[in-house]
Amino acid sequence: MKFRLLGHMHATSGDGEEVELGPAKQRSVLAMLLSDAGEVVLADQLVDGLWGAAPPPGARGTLYSYVARLRRALHAHGVELRRHTGGYVLQVEQEQVDLHRFLRLVDEAQAVHEGPWAAALLHEALSLCRRELLVGLPGPWAAGTRTRLEQVRVAAALRYHEIQLAAGRGEEIVARIYELAMAHPLDERLAAQLMTALYQCGRQAEAVQVYEAVKENLGSRLGVAPGPDLRGVLLRVLPDRHPAAPTASTAAPHAAPHAVPVAGVHLLGAPVVGAPVVGRPRQLPAALADFTGRDQALDEVVRHLAGSSEHGVGLAVIAGPGGVGKSALAVQAAHRLCQSFPGGQLYVDLHGLDPRPADPAEVLERFLRALGVHRTAIPDGLEPRAEMYRDLLAERRVTVVLDGAGGEAQVQPLLPGAPGSAVLVTSRYRLPGLPGARPWQLGMLPRHDALDLLRAIAGRERFEREPRASDELVRLCAGLPLAVRVAGARLAARPHWPVGRLAARLADPRLCLDELSHGTADVRATLAAGYRLLEEPARRLFTSLGLDGRTRFSAATAAALLGADLPAAHDLLARLVEVCLLDAAGGDEFVMHPLTVVYARERGQAEERATARTGS
Repeated sequence: MKFRLLGHMHATSGDGEEVELGPAKQRSVLAMLLSDAGEVVLADQLVDGLWGAAPPPGARGTLYSYVARLRRALHAHGVELRRHTGGYVLQVEQEQVDLHRFLRLVDEAQAVHEGPWAAALLHEALSLCRRELLVGLPGPWAAGTRTRLEQVRVAAALRYHEIQLAAGRGEEIVARIYELAMAHPLDERLAAQLMTALYQCGRQAEAVQVYEAVKENLGSRLGVAPGPDLRGVLLRVLPDRHPAAPTASTAAPHAAPHAVPVAGVHLLGAPVVGAPVVGRPRQLPAALADFTGRDQALDEVVRHLAGSSEHGVGLAVIAGPGGVGKSALAVQAAHRLCQSFPGGQLYVDLHGLDPRPADPAEVLERFLRALGVHRTAIPDGLEPRAEMYRDLLAERRVTVVLDGAGGEAQVQPLLPGAPGSAVLVTSRYRLPGLPGARPWQLGMLPRHDALDLLRAIAGRERFEREPRASDELVRLCAGLPLAVRVAGARLAARPHWPVGRLAARLADPRLCLDELSHGTADVRATLAAGYRLLEEPARRLFTSLGLDGRTRFSAATAAALLGADLPAAHDLLARLVEVCLLDAAGGDEFVMHPLTVVYARERGQAEERATARTGS
């Protein structure tokens, strides 16, 4: 099992299914046990963590009830919660808990002096911890832990930003710093880094606005003025100052277009009276330096959006199976379109396949704030926010990236209403219900592109020393970019491993999907997200195909495995194709990706074992 505490708490079984964890206080008990995974947690600690110094009558009995329910839920997935003298021990490895992975990565980064390696560790750590922490968990323990973790997160982010700014990468991280600075409007360290990043982007006027906003906040809330460090950054970024020898942390590599004043905007939550205000968002994630194998699709998407936006909203839908590189293509295209759409770039991960997908109304609130609307001026409700959003975009040329959409209904409210903007949508679904959309269906990488990507990630010399093992590794990844990236990352993290060792482990179907996991990138979890979309009959066909083991088969074969007639089999096969767990090969033939077959077999075997245990 895997457990997530850094955000909305949830747990997934080994095959990617979400595990029901019960009500909020019961989840808090599990969170306390997970925070000390493998160690004894006293019952008194659990009571104090839930209710504080004055627990209600019967608190201990309620705790026992929570523990009993958790024990049953976890035992069904092979995790044991054992009674120990005075308390309980949850027997899970710390690597199964995102909290412990986050803290381990931060500790490793602190021990590393080389900037690039420390930045890589911190980037991986912070990617686990982007949302609010321990969301919805009640009790004093959760409140205190939330505060302590936020301090660790901010400290890690400050060091990550420092390394990136010293390398002149302000443009890549300015959106990340802005998001954190919004959450901590009195933190002068974050304000200084945001000002530096804006300066590196050529956005000096906005950097000065940040200073004025922080000055206003400090004065009105604390009655103090900015400290000398922040004032020093202001002197370096003032537009009429020209330092004789600008450093890497303040030099602007290229100039951005002049900011456009927008009335009523407030940076960092405080109004800046008399200052020009900017609502030109730059929210795109960094483009991949090793982007490989999608040049034709990239050129087509860019040409389409650059040419169609004059007559309507340019809309591109990039569809394909999980891990095929949809998000990478969309972000790369959006970066290429920056000059054609100078009004800014909006980006959101819609988490369309998650148990809790992004709410369009909440996305619109984020977009409106990024476009310069103060939070007090944002209306309640989806429709009023959508109207304000469309009105703001009517006179601008903006690129909007809607990543990981779960369906047309999630996308529709986020589309601009007037010509002039470009929208890129990625989804497992083809989303034919979006009017005017041009679809792109991504497939697997050719062998030479997959090998080029591996070389870019893990080093060319390694693969040249072992050409046969390299070819075998590429074959086993079967062109899936996510699998190739994970394999490359695992080799890069293990420079002493020969390529053949990883290839041998991938060749073992019992180990294959375990090996294709690194940080937040996980092939099994990506396949599980598609499986969760299926209804029971389609799931049964999917697992039957996995147990059968063929990668290519006919509709008649599927009908025979299911014990159903051919029309019923066609309906279920169409559903598998719709969620990109299967490809139609023409006629009555279908193809399943080899890694999908491995996952389908895992699911089938797990369900057979569950049936055997229940005796049904």
